[in-house]
Amino acid sequence: MTADSDTPARSSRAKPPRLTTLMVSYAGLTVAVTVILLLLLVDHFAVRHATQEAQLRLEQLSWQMRDSLNHTLDQTVRDVQLLSALPTILHIDKASTARRVVEQLQSQYRDYTWIGVATPDGKVRAATGGLFENGDVTVRPWFHKGQHSVITEDYHPAILLGKLLPKAAEPWRFVDIAGPVRDENGKLLGVLAIHLSWDWARSLARKLLTPALRDYGVEIFVVRSDGVVLLGPAGMLEKQIATDSLRLALQGKTGAIAERWADGQTYMTGYSLTGRGGDPATLHWAILVRQTERAAMASANAFERRVFLFSIALAVMLAAAMALLARRLVEPLNVLSRAIEDLAHAPATATPDSVPRVDSFHEALVLSEALSHLVRSERDHREALEGMNAQLEETVAERTAELQQLLMRDTLTGLPNRRALMQTLPRVMARAAQMARPCAVIFLDMDGFKAINDTRGHEEGDALLRQFGARIQASIRETDLAVRLAGDEFVVILDMVNDLEEAEHKACYLLAQLERPFALQGGDVRVGASIGLALQRPHQAQDPTGLLSRADQAMYEAKRNGKNRVAVSALDRDSAEVS
Repeated sequence: MTADSDTPARSSRAKPPRLTTLMVSYAGLTVAVTVILLLLLVDHFAVRHATQEAQLRLEQLSWQMRDSLNHTLDQTVRDVQLLSALPTILHIDKASTARRVVEQLQSQYRDYTWIGVATPDGKVRAATGGLFENGDVTVRPWFHKGQHSVITEDYHPAILLGKLLPKAAEPWRFVDIAGPVRDENGKLLGVLAIHLSWDWARSLARKLLTPALRDYGVEIFVVRSDGVVLLGPAGMLEKQIATDSLRLALQGKTGAIAERWADGQTYMTGYSLTGRGGDPATLHWAILVRQTERAAMASANAFERRVFLFSIALAVMLAAAMALLARRLVEPLNVLSRAIEDLAHAPATATPDSVPRVDSFHEALVLSEALSHLVRSERDHREALEGMNAQLEETVAERTAELQQLLMRDTLTGLPNRRALMQTLPRVMARAAQMARPCAVIFLDMDGFKAINDTRGHEEGDALLRQFGARIQASIRETDLAVRLAGDEFVVILDMVNDLEEAEHKACYLLAQLERPFALQGGDVRVGASIGLALQRPHQAQDPTGLLSRADQAMYEAKRNGKNRVAVSALDRDSAEVS
């Protein structure tokens, strides 16, 4: 065969496809297969992840509501125990004094709608606002159960107090916490009860359900063990429900499930149980937090659509212009890569502007906008977390302040202690200087305490100290402060007196009250006190330690001159003589 005859043969053979065609074809096939697999994979993991996220979110809300309810009930139980041990409550015959104590607690916790102390015969001796005083509570379960130990009575409507309390937007509902009041010998003196308003639970639910959660249809239920809804949507209050989540919660389990409710809709429901087993001072409520499955999965469905649209667009563009995209793809990706690296090195300072707008081609633009949106979402999420952290720190600060208040009290007498004295005295001196009026410090030392403590025993010595402190407290103004310093030493801060004569008159009055006999188990005793008085005038330098020292020295002068008397600081005596 000649060369001329070979040429037509070569030209008759099919030409191989171009590289561009092969690249575009292979790229198109690869992208198509990849997109299909990606969509299947994303669909699987997106649905599973969204389901897990929704269930975890609802379960955490259930835990938060449970812990908040448990915390408030535990706090109320501690308040009942603390009040029951106060000397003013033990001396229930002084109704007005006991009323002031419970009203002071009520002013700090507005959800304590009513606090009262009933005698063993069921008559209310003292109560906040005087409500139902001298009323009969023998028909109330808390009165009988509270005679034996601290107990909590479940959610119930207002029965005895319903007509006495002011009308409110919601019907009055209470949880009762009650406990016995016993003397040091264990004898029952009465029953102290706190009526905790159900508005407390409603308020907790409102705080947990942020506007965003409400917009997505999240609802909180508090359900009694008999299935009655205590807190939830208005149409379901005080009605019975029966769901798998309720059954699991009442078994003491926690978690989240998808289930169908009585309205025919499928909900994601987180569940948990309040209280502790075998503890009569706790309540067992099922906490259910539900959200429609459609709302819970909305983000996953939207994500699927976005991924699908993005993948289709990417496949078409790659198949149509493989060569062009190969050239244009490198630089935009490098720009975004550098931006991502910068964000990775300093995520805390990232802003949406940190992501450059790359508009070389649609996918790069979408990617840059998506990354900017992601950075914006992360920033918003971080700000939300910082806000939650600030709120948590505020809550911790409040609890720390409560613990600080406990550290400010003397455990034996219930009076403020030395720590409280050293914090309060500078403020009183500063206020007195600002108002251009004197203040004074009275230093008291009980006369004869050691002999009584040695002969009668430490128990009667402690009882004497408690009565001594209570009598000091009862003999001063509400604006004054009585402090147990140590042992049988006490200090009284007189806030804004007129002059030395008035301060000395108050000290003499206090001495007269302390000279009266004290009733102890082994018989009445008389002790009296040596009292030192020091006056702080507005123009004097504010030295709390020096003021206490002058009062202490005056007290020792009273002891040297025969005890059971009032002695004025030498500096104040000299100043009075000069004036």
